[in-house]
Amino acid sequence: MPKKEEEELEEKRSIKKRIKELKVLDPKIAQNLSIFLGSFRMPYQEIRRIVLEVDEEQLTEPMIQNLVKHLPEQEQLNTLVKYKNDYASLSEPEQFGVVMSSVKRLRPRLSSILFKLQFEEQVNNIRPDIMAVNAACEEVRKSHSFSRLLELVLLLGNYMNAGSRNAQTYGFDLSSLCKLKDTKSADQKQTLLHFLAETCEERFPEVLKFPEDLQHVDRASRVSAENLERSLKQMERQLAQLEKDLETFSCPNDAQDMFSGAAAAPLGTALGDAAALSPPRPRPTPASFIISRCPRQGHPLSPAQISVCPNVTAV
Repeated sequence: MPKKEEEELEEKRSIKKRIKELKVLDPKIAQNLSIFLGSFRMPYQEIRRIVLEVDEEQLTEPMIQNLVKHLPEQEQLNTLVKYKNDYASLSEPEQFGVVMSSVKRLRPRLSSILFKLQFEEQVNNIRPDIMAVNAACEEVRKSHSFSRLLELVLLLGNYMNAGSRNAQTYGFDLSSLCKLKDTKSADQKQTLLHFLAETCEERFPEVLKFPEDLQHVDRASRVSAENLERSLKQMERQLAQLEKDLETFSCPNDAQDMFSGAAAAPLGTALGDAAALSPPRPRPTPASFIISRCPRQGHPLSPAQISVCPNVTAV
């Protein structure tokens, strides 16, 4: 047979073989899965084992993430089970699918394992922010000098509002603190913030020491409440899902299935950590408002700084 005809015949056989091999999976999915499997060079039964046993010595975050990413849909895995007796004729990606199809709730299981592997890192990422905010709130509540500053602001407000409907009020909206720099004298040369700073320096110097009481406020003011809330809610959802998965896997049908034991003990610790990180979230308190509005320029009542940073927001 001429060489050209032989090559054409071999090519046809190759095409026919590839068509025969892919019985269920889409070619693109099969290709990506094949590349992923090639990077690990691990027998499929071994991958199944370490997933079932939650073998953290071999399971890594990148491995689980890529497995979740490239894993065929459950419907396709269910279809591949039908070819179990025709295993040898399947392509490698589909052989892998047949092996993994016997793992109960494979995708949710992988997601829970990934959460377990990442949980400690997630907690460590947000714990410093929560501790800083809690410490700052306590400092604001307990600072005598800061309390005196608020009293002076109320006194000035009542003096300026004498004779109006707002005279002799017992308190003020904390958002008013941000308006001190916008309230100016008749000649437009001095703001109420300037006047308050000068009054404190001349008559109430102890009030100017309040930044010493608020060591954590600057750090806490940089925390994004929205991001923190989002992270906590995501952790709560993942923990709730893990609890449901534990109920589902409570009676494994495979002797190798160690998911319940591997996840149950850490779950108790995780729930405790999550509870400590997720205190009740009532409406914003005065302390939390003050922290969120606190300037990041240093001492806000120093006349020298006011002249250098005229746009600083008063606290």
